[in-house]
Amino acid sequence: MSKAKTKFEANYFDYVEIRKNPGDIREYIALLYGQDGKSFMLCYENDSVLSSLELEHLILMLKQVGFKKAKIYF
Repeated sequence: MSKAKTKFEANYFDYVEIRKNPGDIREYIALLYGQDGKSFMLCYENDSVLSSLELEHLILMLKQVGFKKAKIYF
């Protein structure tokens, strides 16, 4: 999360998508896309992917990073 916040503050990210987790389709994950075409998954500090059954939880985490909007695919 701290790496994502640092990159966000440097205006690195172009957009964010919230999608179903391919490993467990009951959960959602956030995909962050950089302006250079690279994509990242939002992760906790221990590098485990931040996934949630609740969209609200994931949206709150994205807000903590600084994002104000995201595309949601369900």
